[in-house]
Amino acid sequence: MGNVASTIVSLILSIGQYAVFGWSKDAYKGDLVPSADIKLATFFSDAPVYAAVKAAFTKQKVAQLSDEALIKICRQIDFWYRDGGLQNDPVAMKHLAEKLIDDSIWYLPLITKQSSPSTNNARSGLPLSSLKVPTRRFGKTDIQMPIVTCGGMRLQHTWLQDFVPLLRPNRKSVLNSPPQQNIKNCIRSCLALGINHFETARFYGTSEYQIVEALYELIQEGEVKREDFILQTKIPAGDEKTFMKFWKQSWSNIEKKLGYIDLLGIHAIAFMDENTEISLKISEQLKQEGKIRHIGFSTHGTSSQIMNLINSERFEYVNLHEHFFGSYHGSGTPDTLGGEGNSACVKRALELDMGVFQISPIDKGGKLFRPSKDCTALIGSDLTPIGFALLYGWKKLGFHTASIGLARVSDLDEVMAAAKLIALEKEGKINLDEMLDGAIDRLNARKEETLGKEWAEKGLINIPDCYDKDTDGIHIGHILGLHDILASFGMHEYCRDRYISLLGTKWDKKKTWEERVKAMPGANPGRSFDSDVDLSEALKNHHNPSLVLQKLKETHEWLKDGMSDDELEKRGWKKGYNLTVWTEMPGEIDSRALQMVLMQTVSGGRMGSLVETGPGNSFKAEAAQLRLAL
Repeated sequence: MGNVASTIVSLILSIGQYAVFGWSKDAYKGDLVPSADIKLATFFSDAPVYAAVKAAFTKQKVAQLSDEALIKICRQIDFWYRDGGLQNDPVAMKHLAEKLIDDSIWYLPLITKQSSPSTNNARSGLPLSSLKVPTRRFGKTDIQMPIVTCGGMRLQHTWLQDFVPLLRPNRKSVLNSPPQQNIKNCIRSCLALGINHFETARFYGTSEYQIVEALYELIQEGEVKREDFILQTKIPAGDEKTFMKFWKQSWSNIEKKLGYIDLLGIHAIAFMDENTEISLKISEQLKQEGKIRHIGFSTHGTSSQIMNLINSERFEYVNLHEHFFGSYHGSGTPDTLGGEGNSACVKRALELDMGVFQISPIDKGGKLFRPSKDCTALIGSDLTPIGFALLYGWKKLGFHTASIGLARVSDLDEVMAAAKLIALEKEGKINLDEMLDGAIDRLNARKEETLGKEWAEKGLINIPDCYDKDTDGIHIGHILGLHDILASFGMHEYCRDRYISLLGTKWDKKKTWEERVKAMPGANPGRSFDSDVDLSEALKNHHNPSLVLQKLKETHEWLKDGMSDDELEKRGWKKGYNLTVWTEMPGEIDSRALQMVLMQTVSGGRMGSLVETGPGNSFKAEAAQLRLAL
């Protein structure tokens, strides 16, 4: 009781401070406690390797590296020394260091404008201008779309929706906060690199109006013209009153600042139902009025739902999931063509000349900024897991663009390294297919070795999706997809994140099936495994129903609770490395973590688990130690 009372008193005091002084001035400064000495990476204790790696870090290059890049590079080098089999090869370690350094600095002159466009990049020999992010025609919209999109989900002050009365932070203070300057820096850097598509949404906290304000300021400062960038926002489907309410909120953010919306997506839909039809009809009228240019939809639905929406031929573009590591909620769900997952949906959308946008290949495609040991090692040192995911989407699946949820400018390092490979391949300087196919072959071989050939080929086929009454809402295919990823590649953090969303689905068995389905969130459909449900009818067409049940039970036991690092290692699911050098400013959560967001908001960033975000002392101490050592 004492702790509860203390928390209540602290919260009351924090609310009072917020009312008087506004948002905490210490918010977004990270951890403020003075950090003890940071333990250096293990490779520093190996004299030959240390000497070889240090030789790659010339004084000139170290000066160019951001603190974030320096930490990320050393963490990756340490992984390959510790777990990647390079501990006895100083030459290979030096080569790896040189590659990672170059990947982090080659594009900086484009941002700083320190070189002319004709200046050659030292490593590639190509003009820097040719190494800007390339574009692709975005289907029937005819927009020249950069293959990288700046996703705005993490570019915000807080996850609390900007339309929540009383609790929402003051807009003026938000636009004068550290997150706003971070957003402007990210957008300015993206524009310099040819990344001119900015994607946000009505339900991305304060992101929409913050991104719009940053773009407006850059227009006013003469750095960009309105016609030089593409803005996409997304609004959830609803009846006329609901859709128009959200539309007016978005339009009030955008109209006077930017004039029009290039791409309006109907957000997170699963069905061509009455609300979607109403929302489409309103959107078409808005298009006729010149307020928006093109209409699409985003979805986290099952594969058959997505296919039906695509085949309606009512949309110009689609935002969807399809990744090497699964199709998100589409994994293991019928694609209407005898297969599973969303690859057939991507193919069909391309056949219909739709713009095809890949949602979150780095996060929802595997949480690849913190990859597992096996995932990283199997992909190999020529590609990072982030680079692999992007290249797989661009080259093997045919996506026009991939959304990258930037939280800081240095998040562009791995992205631009992948974009550079596309340019080098175009110039005939590398064989990118050979590099990519080698990684795919190793990953697929591990999957077949772990799961068996028969399961690897057809384990996710002939499974009904969570909207089938025989499943009682259990997302069988999605859960099996998580099982296969975890068993094969040890990607526990990613799989647990996804399973938590299923565990959180409310399922009231006192209500009718129709009522339960209607209450199921379209953005995160399905629920977790329930041993009380008889799935025999749901699995009657599967080649091995008993094995399905075994895997469902295993996955539930693996993911319902967290695991320590020691336990993960014992199971063979060791972590790889961590590229999150400091916690993103709004906090590494999403809008479903309502309690955490409310605590942050009512206290003005003074209480809760979201108070130590941004570049803090631990980050600064680690960077300082590395600069001294190198």
